[in-house]
Amino acid sequence: MLATRPTRAYRFGAIGLCALLAASLLLAFLAPPVRGDLPTETENGDASRTVTWTMGTGVGLALQGVDLEAGNVALPWNAQNLSWDRPGQFVANGSFDSTLAADLAGISLRADSTNHVVDGDFVSGTPWTFETSASGNVTAAWNTSAANAVFRHNSPKTEAQWDSLDANPGTWAGVNGIPWTNTTGPHEGTGMLGLNFTLGPGPGSWAGVQHQTVVNWSGSDRMVIWVLPPNSSPPLTFNITGTVGTSLRGSAARALVPGWQEIAVDLTELGASRGNLISLTLRVMGQNVPSGTVYFDDLRTGNAKQFDEAARVRQTVVKTNATAPALGSAVLRVNWSTPSATGVVRVDGVVDVTGPSGSAVKTFPMSSGMTWRTSLLDFSATTALPGLYNVSVGIRVITDNTSSSSVEVRADDVSLLFPNRHNGTYLSSAIAMGAASEFLRVTWAFDASGPATLRAALRTGNDSSPGSPTWSPWQVWTTTGAQPAGLPPASFFQVRVDLMTVNASVTPVLRGMSLDARHHSAGGSVTSAAFSIPTAEAGTFLHWRKLQVRSRIPVGTALSFEIGDGTYWKPVTADGNVSDANSTTISWRATLGTADGLVTPTLERVDLVYEYLGPIVRVELRWAGWPGRIVLPSGGVVKFTALALDAGSHLVSKEPSRFDWNTNDTRGQIGIDGTYKAGEPGDHIVNVRFLGTSRSAVVSVHVLASGTWIDVLIGYGPYWLAILTLGAVGYSGYRFGIRRTSVIDDVFLISKDGRLMMHNTRRMRADRDEDILSGMLTAILAFLKDSDPEENGELTRFEIGGKTTMLERGPHAYLVAVYSGRVPRRAGKNLKRFMTSLEANFGDVFAKWSGDREDLQDLKAFTGRFVSRFRFRPPRRINGRAA
Repeated sequence: MLATRPTRAYRFGAIGLCALLAASLLLAFLAPPVRGDLPTETENGDASRTVTWTMGTGVGLALQGVDLEAGNVALPWNAQNLSWDRPGQFVANGSFDSTLAADLAGISLRADSTNHVVDGDFVSGTPWTFETSASGNVTAAWNTSAANAVFRHNSPKTEAQWDSLDANPGTWAGVNGIPWTNTTGPHEGTGMLGLNFTLGPGPGSWAGVQHQTVVNWSGSDRMVIWVLPPNSSPPLTFNITGTVGTSLRGSAARALVPGWQEIAVDLTELGASRGNLISLTLRVMGQNVPSGTVYFDDLRTGNAKQFDEAARVRQTVVKTNATAPALGSAVLRVNWSTPSATGVVRVDGVVDVTGPSGSAVKTFPMSSGMTWRTSLLDFSATTALPGLYNVSVGIRVITDNTSSSSVEVRADDVSLLFPNRHNGTYLSSAIAMGAASEFLRVTWAFDASGPATLRAALRTGNDSSPGSPTWSPWQVWTTTGAQPAGLPPASFFQVRVDLMTVNASVTPVLRGMSLDARHHSAGGSVTSAAFSIPTAEAGTFLHWRKLQVRSRIPVGTALSFEIGDGTYWKPVTADGNVSDANSTTISWRATLGTADGLVTPTLERVDLVYEYLGPIVRVELRWAGWPGRIVLPSGGVVKFTALALDAGSHLVSKEPSRFDWNTNDTRGQIGIDGTYKAGEPGDHIVNVRFLGTSRSAVVSVHVLASGTWIDVLIGYGPYWLAILTLGAVGYSGYRFGIRRTSVIDDVFLISKDGRLMMHNTRRMRADRDEDILSGMLTAILAFLKDSDPEENGELTRFEIGGKTTMLERGPHAYLVAVYSGRVPRRAGKNLKRFMTSLEANFGDVFAKWSGDREDLQDLKAFTGRFVSRFRFRPPRRINGRAA
């Protein structure tokens, strides 16, 4: 008998899926269990019942490493988060250009760290030349105790008090204002000169105090005075005027600000001759001041100290290599500290680099304060060529005043670097995720601003050879933080980071990356609680019939089943036949596995059908030669056997005593054991009824009269029987001899992509030959994979376990026949003829086959024509299909 084999398609990966299921079983027992649905039991009407488990809630099932999702058992998503938060993790998983460097801070552009300045930290001071300014006002020296360079300027004041303005003994008179002496809060001494004034709306309005005697300031070029204007008033200015001879002269107006302020007046603005100044007046000027008070205090005169000088420390630097003139190619660094800077106009830092490429001087202001500050100065354009360069570091002091002045500036840690940074790239190897995964989010951590930029990129693929056709284009990020990955699902990923700068002294820094992904777990299982046939029904239980499931098994996944009674587990074959299970207690276990982390098999429902002995629903009669016609001569005898059957055709009873027999043959006899002796010629009936019921059966008997020609035949019946027997044996021997040389054990139809479309076998219990089938199918698939039958289309022949296997190629499928014994010469043509007929009748179905067995339901009957005949003859076609 031929049996159609498994209901799901096999691929070339069948062996891999077997290994996957083994691993899945191990994973299944390592995960903590959860619970699922209780089963229900329904009557089928054929003396069988179906026990159904659904996966909707958490009662009645033990789940190991699987989840319940929308009424299905499925493999759960597992988070697969990868984090590289240390530079060493990047280094361990890839390589980078020689222009890059990795340290604790991250991955950055490698710089030449050579300091071309000798003794830049002034430990010895000997490589340096210390140069005082030309006039000696600013000095340079080596500070041996602090190990740095120190620059100093100190000079006393050159001014003297001309009038303390503590009192006004009639020396000062008001002009457009009223002078008075105030002793509250003077800037210096015991008092100060006040002036109450009013300024009108017109331009040129002013008020002041005028000195009443002639002034001789010919020996001084500066007048210095402290002024306190009103706290709140329109803008005011200050100047002085004086008359020389008949000429009125004035100094430049100086803006006044709130609070005490020291104002220095250049007396040369009053002319070269200042020995006879008449009507010397201190004035405030402005508009729209209805009432105000200004104070003057501590008027001094003297001669200003004026110089602009610089002191330096200097050494010659040797540069052996040429560098780019681009910004950042040469950087001079120096640390400064300014403990004091008073009584001067300005103090500037001065750095000068001179050599074969030219000369450049950089100056910058220096504020007073003990805190060390760093100056970074670029000399790229003037240091590109190799050679000797003169490097000097110093200060410039500018003075133009009469007060005492003091400057101290320290310099340390001088370096001249040629970083020579160049753009570089980090590239990882193909990083395996362990399974095909979805990529959810990526987080980048890096520093890049200004002239430094960083471009991070990821791509994914399904093999370990980046750039092959399975790999996606690069996805690029230029900002830090968490962002959607936007990557195709895959089993591998690769990292690329480009670090770039347009300034060789500045580098981006890659600090870390994290990638959030997920994939389905590799395997798990669900096991039902033990189901026991109810006690009231246990006495009629016969055996379990089959296991049926409602499931989804995408390509790359697997779902297998076992049954047991608590003491053993036994795999269930693909056709679900469990008729050898006869325990009244049963459990099932489903093992889910996937080789593709993106998909999972799902299990929605499991049905187990069992058969039981039901009530009698019909009676059947059997006899020798059943079910043929009964013809007897009068007086002839036939023995009937009565069978009482239930709705499932199970035998309830055949005990003769439980049946009531009768016949309408008035001369005939029917015994209680079912023996009928014919009587009256003609057509009669024999009827039997199961006692206590209305269930009965009737059979017709044709009785012949004695002495008819049939009696002759009957008289010689033994001889005719012998002749017929010998003929049948001879024909059977002929058939047996022929078939022994060409028996077809198995027929396989396999799609071009390696899926099993159909398997027919002559074995009575194919479900018990699982090992034979598995080994045979594995060998066939391996042969198809390793050989190349596409080249010539010839029939291919090989051996499997002592049997001959022949293969024929069609446009959409492979046909494989397994023979026992000697293969006849016509087998090849017969196989080719059958393949041609298959393609003619099913080619369109083969080309579009999705894996659904329902699409191939006519194949079994069609294949029967091939295996049941010595020579295959194509069936007659009706309306384009085989009849």
